[in-house]
Amino acid sequence: MKTAELLAGIASKVGAPVVRGILERYLGGTAAELGMSVIDAIAQKADVPPAELPSVDEKTPGKAVRAVEEDAPELIVATLEHHRLAAELMKEEMDKGPLWTWAWRPGGMYLIGLFWALYVFVFPLLNLMLRLAGTEARVDTLVTIDTLVYISGGFMTLYMGGNTLLRSLDKWGVK
Repeated sequence: MKTAELLAGIASKVGAPVVRGILERYLGGTAAELGMSVIDAIAQKADVPPAELPSVDEKTPGKAVRAVEEDAPELIVATLEHHRLAAELMKEEMDKGPLWTWAWRPGGMYLIGLFWALYVFVFPLLNLMLRLAGTEARVDTLVTIDTLVYISGGFMTLYMGGNTLLRSLDKWGVK
């Protein structure tokens, strides 16, 4: 990255070891966000877009690098806090709570999907094979199509309507 190399060189000349270290170590690696934050901060202090930093005279970025050197600890702390909050959010999303609070949704979806697959595909196919085999036997479903539609509709009402109801109650301030 040409801009980072240029700014790292300027940071060396003006005596900004923290900025130089960030630009050399963290640009393009796993912490590239920190390096890009430093480049953006330098561009902001120089009052030019980051892409134009290589084209300005060397004094302007030099002053900006010195100014960012003073702010570098805050930049590092802000970046680390951002990463900590992102990791905390991911951890909360992975922790779903007790099994009964969330397992009914995927379990219900798979169960209803299985019911529909049996009703629409499996039982008619079995009946066709039995008829082609010359037997009078027949596989009957335990539920009618009306019942299957009611079960599916009830599940969707609980799954989607329950969330809507909870959000509405929360919006109205009802606890």
